Amino acid sequence: MLAYIIRRLLLLPLTLFVIVLVNFVIINLAPGDPISSSEISEDGAATRDEEQNLAFGSDFAYLQFREHYGLTLPVLFNTWPWISEEKTKDDLLSLSTRKWHPDDLEEMSVQSHEKLRTRLGDQARFTMHNLISIARSPKADLELQQNAVRFFIRGGTRQAIVGPNPSPEDRSYNRFIEKNNLALRELKISALDDLQTRKEKIEKLYEWYEENDSHYQFNPPIWKKPLIFLFETRLCRYLSRVFTLNFGTMRNDDNKRVIDEVTKRFKYSLTLAVIPMLITFVLCQIFGFYMAVKQSKWQDFSLNVIFLILYATPVFVVAPFLIEKVALNNTFPFTDIPIPFSGFTSQESKYELMGSSERLFDILQHIALPLIAVMYGGLAAQSRLSRTAVLEVLRQDYVRTARSKGLSKFTILSKHVGRNAAITIVTSIAGSLGVVLGGSLIIETIFEINGFGRFFYDAVVNRDYNVIMFSTLSGSLLTLMGYFVADITYTLLDPRVTLD
Repeated sequence: MLAYIIRRLLLLPLTLFVIVLVNFVIINLAPGDPISSSEISEDGAATRDEEQNLAFGSDFAYLQFREHYGLTLPVLFNTWPWISEEKTKDDLLSLSTRKWHPDDLEEMSVQSHEKLRTRLGDQARFTMHNLISIARSPKADLELQQNAVRFFIRGGTRQAIVGPNPSPEDRSYNRFIEKNNLALRELKISALDDLQTRKEKIEKLYEWYEENDSHYQFNPPIWKKPLIFLFETRLCRYLSRVFTLNFGTMRNDDNKRVIDEVTKRFKYSLTLAVIPMLITFVLCQIFGFYMAVKQSKWQDFSLNVIFLILYATPVFVVAPFLIEKVALNNTFPFTDIPIPFSGFTSQESKYELMGSSERLFDILQHIALPLIAVMYGGLAAQSRLSRTAVLEVLRQDYVRTARSKGLSKFTILSKHVGRNAAITIVTSIAGSLGVVLGGSLIIETIFEINGFGRFFYDAVVNRDYNVIMFSTLSGSLLTLMGYFVADITYTLLDPRVTLD
């Protein structure tokens, strides 16, 4: 078994990497942009406002936002250091003329023009030598010079260090960056500049390029380009942060770290996932055994119909029903305590004054209805699955042998049938560990619980890549660990199962 455990633990990082890689590529290649705003049309359809991107396409705040989230880099491989000066010049001319080729009769679409402008800005950091050469060329006209200078300034602009609790070194670096960025922006060429002014600005930009070339390595040596090809990518930047357990900050607030925001909501999602899982495991075994023992009798038929109805009833019907028919104007059985139907606890001012036992009782009151809403569907499905597993085990030869030996019915069911039938349920429940952080969007919304389900949904709507990737990473890890624990459990439930 030790060899199997070591082998599985060694394969775990590789499997997790493949899962993260696939999800990372899908997220980054999905249409749209984090700045795109979601809107609802009159007919109720969701639309995405791309005009906002165009309006802020040349704004430095927008560009620095993309720089901060690594959206200016290629996804997997970076070939931009090999871009020739001629290629850069052709792209700049296409941007000016809005035509892919000078001889084309039709102009490119607005979206194509925007994508070209964005790509040139993203590549600017790696094509600084091409841009300054084009700007200094005596054959370049005003518009070509303007574009070359604009993207040169974009490539020279650096992103300040953001996040909570910056160190003195970070503050010093940010002051240097702010001064450097401001100096570059002042050298931007405008249509009002005369020929002499344009030459002076371009020469100052060239001097800045010569002065900072050794530090920033705008024109990297040949041996370094393969390293850029592999490591100057979105994936590599993200993984480098993950390896240091830095999962980034929130999209809308750089002072809030993703891990901190998830931790605040973890107790809610953990409670609404683990407790129903444990209760379901116990109850489904009881119902499964009972239906199997009473097979083809009215008890078996009645429970099957009830569980089928429960499984087919959607949660967005059951949850409002529980609130309206069970909670409103009602109390818990045999008590005068009102049934709460919103929140995880009472109001904070009241909750803070409670003792430990009172707080536990208060939480149990508030999560009673959410637990029922979360659990009923899984209980219905798992009970029917448990019934099938028990019936299959009851038909095995070793069960008939145990009966022929005169063992009691209870002994046969508990020692011979129960442990073997539980294997199927363990397999089914093991995979559900991955949804511990997923929460339940509908349950959390209806019962006003600030769990991870609503948090993740908001992240998807707002294109908060850090939160989405953290959810993918953590959910995949928990799922893999769940199956690993299930494999170990098999050996404990059935001695015939070996992991050698």
